[in-house]
Amino acid sequence: MVDDSKLILREAVERLHVQNSAEFSQQDMSSEVQEFFRCHDTAHIVFGCDTSIYGEGVLKIFTIFGTTLGFRGHISAYAEADAFTLFRQYSRLHLVKNIFKLIINIPRTVIYARQMRKPWPWSDHDEYLEKSVADIRNEVGIEVVPRT
Repeated sequence: MVDDSKLILREAVERLHVQNSAEFSQQDMSSEVQEFFRCHDTAHIVFGCDTSIYGEGVLKIFTIFGTTLGFRGHISAYAEADAFTLFRQYSRLHLVKNIFKLIINIPRTVIYARQMRKPWPWSDHDEYLEKSVADIRNEVGIEVVPRT
């Protein structure tokens, strides 16, 4: 993942959409599902997670333990958005290369999420859109999990 920490959040999310335009087609999504992905994509940037299986897994841990969405909200939002079907886009080789890295880093991610100063506001984060990603991470206390 490219270091977006010097960009403002709005610019970093736009960059994510451009870099992953094939995955971000929202033509047949309800407004609720579009809102879920808006929040999910923003979380990718704030937590420094790419869109690999590893990055998605780390983001899920951060979403559960480090955002206002929490576990129940996470499960219901992912189910409503049918987000689990997105994993079909990954090859078996990609899965094998990334799943073990993810398993090893789950405890570290939980610790990082628990050490945050405050939970990331899953949906009410518009006030942060014009702040740099680095300033947001500093304010909220987010430490990016290194890709090992």
